[in-house]
Amino acid sequence: MLKMRKILPLIFLLVFMAKLAFAGAPGPGDKAPDFSLKTLDGKQISLSDMKGKVVLIGMFHICVPCMNQAMEFNKVRAQLDEEQLAIVGINTNGDSKEAVADYLSKFPEKVRFPYLLDPVKSFYQVYFQREMPTVLIIDKDGILNARAPGVSADQLVPYLKKML
Repeated sequence: MLKMRKILPLIFLLVFMAKLAFAGAPGPGDKAPDFSLKTLDGKQISLSDMKGKVVLIGMFHICVPCMNQAMEFNKVRAQLDEEQLAIVGINTNGDSKEAVADYLSKFPEKVRFPYLLDPVKSFYQVYFQREMPTVLIIDKDGILNARAPGVSADQLVPYLKKML
C-alpha cells in the first residue's frame, strides 16, 4: 500500500508531462502547418503546393506496419482521382535516402504516391508522431481534419469521398 502511494504521484506526473509534450501538436480543426520536403529523387514538395486538394499523409518509419499502411494508400490512390486527392508518405525517422530506398524496394508493389524524406525531423517536430504509422487528413482549406493510427482503404475511401 505504501509503495502505491509513492508510485501514484509519479504516474500522474508522467501523464501530465506526456500531455505537455504533445500540447503543441496540431489536432483536428487546426490549420495544418506548411511543410516542404524532398522526394527520394530530389523533387521539393510543399503542403502549399497541394492547396485546393484533400491531402492524405502517412507518417512512416522503416517498419512493417508502415509498409502495410502504404499499401492501403495504394488502394486509395487506385480509387480516388489524383486531381482532387494528394497522397504523400513521409519518412519521419530521419532515415537516410539509401535506407528508405532499400526499404521501399522490399514492398510487394511500388508506392503510387510521393515518398518524402525528413532528414532533420522537421515535420516530425511540428506534427508529433504518436502512433506508428500515423495518418493525417487535411481538407481543401488546409485544415487538419483527422489524425489516426493505421487506417484501411475501406475506411479511408468513404471518408475521403465526403470531403472531395
